[in-house]
Amino acid sequence: MVLFSGTEITLGIALASWLIGTGLGSMLVKWLRKIELSYFLLSFSFLSLILPISIILIRLTKPIIGIGEIPSIPAILTLTFPLILPYALLTGGLFTLGCECLTRFLIEEERVITKVYLGEAIGAGLGGLVFYFILCPYFQSLQISLYLSLLIVIYGNFQGKWIKQRTLKIINFLIMIILLVAAINWKVLEKKSRNWQWKPYKVLTAQDTIYGQLTFLKNPNQIILYESGLYTFTYPDLPTIEYSVHFALLQHPKPQRVLLIGGGISGSLNEILKHPSVKKVVYVELDPTLIKLGSRYLPKEISYVLKDKRVKLIYQDGRLFIKKAQEKYDVIILCLPDPLTAQLNRFYTQEFFREIKDILDKKGVFCLGVSSAPDIIGMALGEFLRSVYFTIKNVFPDVVGFPGDTAYFFASPTKNTLTEKIDILIRRLKKRSIKVKYVQDYYLQADLSPFKLAYFRSVLEKKKQVDLNTDLKPRCYFYSLVLWSTTYFPALRGMVLKLHSLKLSHCLGAMGIFSLFLFCLRRRFNTLPLLNAVATTGFTEISLEVIVLISFQVFYGYVYHELAGLITAFMIGLAIGSLIFHKYSFQPFIKWLFFLQVGLTLVCFLWLGIIYALYKYNLILHYTPLFNLLFPLFLGCTGTLGGMQFLTASETYRNLGKTIKETAATLYSTDLLGSALGAILTSLVFLPLLGIPATLILLAVLNLLAFVLLFFVDQTP
Repeated sequence: MVLFSGTEITLGIALASWLIGTGLGSMLVKWLRKIELSYFLLSFSFLSLILPISIILIRLTKPIIGIGEIPSIPAILTLTFPLILPYALLTGGLFTLGCECLTRFLIEEERVITKVYLGEAIGAGLGGLVFYFILCPYFQSLQISLYLSLLIVIYGNFQGKWIKQRTLKIINFLIMIILLVAAINWKVLEKKSRNWQWKPYKVLTAQDTIYGQLTFLKNPNQIILYESGLYTFTYPDLPTIEYSVHFALLQHPKPQRVLLIGGGISGSLNEILKHPSVKKVVYVELDPTLIKLGSRYLPKEISYVLKDKRVKLIYQDGRLFIKKAQEKYDVIILCLPDPLTAQLNRFYTQEFFREIKDILDKKGVFCLGVSSAPDIIGMALGEFLRSVYFTIKNVFPDVVGFPGDTAYFFASPTKNTLTEKIDILIRRLKKRSIKVKYVQDYYLQADLSPFKLAYFRSVLEKKKQVDLNTDLKPRCYFYSLVLWSTTYFPALRGMVLKLHSLKLSHCLGAMGIFSLFLFCLRRRFNTLPLLNAVATTGFTEISLEVIVLISFQVFYGYVYHELAGLITAFMIGLAIGSLIFHKYSFQPFIKWLFFLQVGLTLVCFLWLGIIYALYKYNLILHYTPLFNLLFPLFLGCTGTLGGMQFLTASETYRNLGKTIKETAATLYSTDLLGSALGAILTSLVFLPLLGIPATLILLAVLNLLAFVLLFFVDQTP
């Protein structure tokens, strides 16, 4: 996520690459003529070595992309797969190897796959809990990987007593020594890899927190902050700070109560307090570690301003703070990066603007800034700016936009409150006797000339209406991804922009045609409906994970640390499903496959209902324990159905006369490849273009079609 600027599309592609690699690893083992226990332990040992090497390689790739650049979609696709492939191949191969090797230790081969799948799910669940509560909050990622790798290779050496090969024991011992030395000297490796990652800048600190990774960089004259790989601000950067603060405050005749969301330690607070009428500034910041590190590495005047009696610092998600706020404000300034991620997009939606309007004074002013161009605005940038503009305009009756490298939008609940007249702003500036360098009459008259204002207005009003950016349909997220991630591929940009007209009916039609194609092939390939059900389940399960993660961000705020908890809940669900299948008889298996496929359909509709309930009745957000329980509980139930479905399908496949090795490799890889396709399509296409509700309907119909095809499974061995 740090390598590719923290966008959720990265998460989807990374999950897909991991799942494809794991599926390929599982299939490769299928073609081995002879399987020995030594293969399993040797793979285990190499896995321990590859894990920390993969993390270091990911960091070394950063200079190739470029510091501060939003990577293109082709770059993400090209780099992610080879970086994750070595680790994924081994984990996938270990599943099939484990199934085959376990048969040699059991008297009966019945349900071997169930036992291995259960063991993997329990291990993943326990690992997730340890990571969530202990490792992530208190350790760094490279440190974690080295300690885990050392644990793996020690375990491999312990299990080596079953093996007589001297070469394997020597390899295990050498890997253990290498990892032991690396684990002892992890701080040296951390420092060197971080310095290379952010070359040519000097790394002041790079620290993981539960909210993301904070990296403070230094060049000869400036200090730069990146949050989870996404550029946040540079200090000093007076032009940006002065424009973002003073434009908003000068729009109000006498601002007294100001709310600042983010960006306070970039110098914004210092500029706000220059206005003599300001009596109170509420500064909302999500991550306390950001303030702590900023106070350490930024000049003293930045930390001193936090001690001013007029400043009230609140550590909370900005969206959550506004939902619960009771006080009215004269000016609200949003000082956050562009909506390049789903987490940031929450601050540019119609619902957020309504919440802002509720806590603004009648003559109050709301201001936000997004990246733009001072002169010529292209097609993709224009679509992005129009999406922001019309979304604001749909909520506020008075909206004004200023052009520039950063386009500023001002909004007020009352008409004729705002002004485009530079003379009025300059008079207010002089009356308040504020010392500024860049918000001066000669700069403003050039940057905000009548010609530039008219051109910018014509771009915004080029279309009468565009799709509004909402919590459940993040259009700005899509447009900003197209804008920045296709910078070096103009042809790709035009092609992707055409996708904005994609409708749910188009996707449903394509699914129907594909299902008909599978129906026609069923006689030639008798296991096709069964494999389709497994792939569909994998597709649905990973898509629901991505949807729940995005939903969590929409309603709660951040998912960096919670990602581990939510995925852990899903893995625990897989373990519970495996235990249920292991304990109870599910014969005839095909009958239970029908029930489970319908169950996945109902789960999609259940989450659709939950989303609308949260969206309409957000009182539950005030009950944090209940809210925090809802998301992992749903993923746990989803995982339970998925675990039962995979094992039921495995036993059905085995009853067709297939071997354990063939069954494990075929169904595991099918499940993972279906999941990989779901991760890419859901994060890259369905969620940005169709929105959460339409995506859930699509998944429900997909499972219904898989259910229908199951009626045509040929159960003859």
